[in-house]
Amino acid sequence: MPVYFETRHPRGTVMPMHRHREAYAALIVAGTYTESSVDGPVPCRPGTLVLHPAFHAHADRFGSRDVRVMNVTLPATWGGSGAQVLSVPTLQEAIQVVRHAPERLDELCLASSPHEVNDVRDWHRPFLEALRNTDEPVGRIARRLGISAAHASRDLRNAFGMPPQALRRELRWRRALELLGSPVPLRDVAAISGFADQSHLTRVVRARTGVTPAALRKHIKSVQDSAAAASVE
Repeated sequence: MPVYFETRHPRGTVMPMHRHREAYAALIVAGTYTESSVDGPVPCRPGTLVLHPAFHAHADRFGSRDVRVMNVTLPATWGGSGAQVLSVPTLQEAIQVVRHAPERLDELCLASSPHEVNDVRDWHRPFLEALRNTDEPVGRIARRLGISAAHASRDLRNAFGMPPQALRRELRWRRALELLGSPVPLRDVAAISGFADQSHLTRVVRARTGVTPAALRKHIKSVQDSAAAASVE
């Protein structure tokens, strides 16, 4: 059963990096702010609809006006590792859907258009790829891309809400989360995702979800089975 809740944020405030256990949709109805995550900086304004997957981590910087956001939890079958950002066609209609008819959210999403994101620098993507796929030291990555380590750290934190090493951990966690939805053995999930070993993977999964990788995999499998059964009906 979807749960509706509203949040309000004073102008000029900052919400540090935080993580939501459940998937949820956020419709901005007043004010502006920037949401920063591994997905990049997203400028949010009235009419922006952000669909967050479970365990999504992000930080928020609120603008010069108080912000009001309408939220509704998404079904457990709603997946993906990154946020989806849309612009709704009509704010008033979107408000009615989120508050009174969340079962029509898919219909609202289909009628919406992709929302623009803030530009990122040319070196951001290769830097993130190096963090995700290698153990190359941050300073060496920065030098290879023609920037200083200090500049890289400041700029990445500003754009993505996290310094380089935190980004590395989040990127690897996301890959592990995706692999846990497959039959890949847990020891291989750890290796492919860049964790030192299966114990390291277990510590990270516990810290982010409160359960073991095996328990999280069982939950993901049950969600997948429910989605498959629903598609057949």
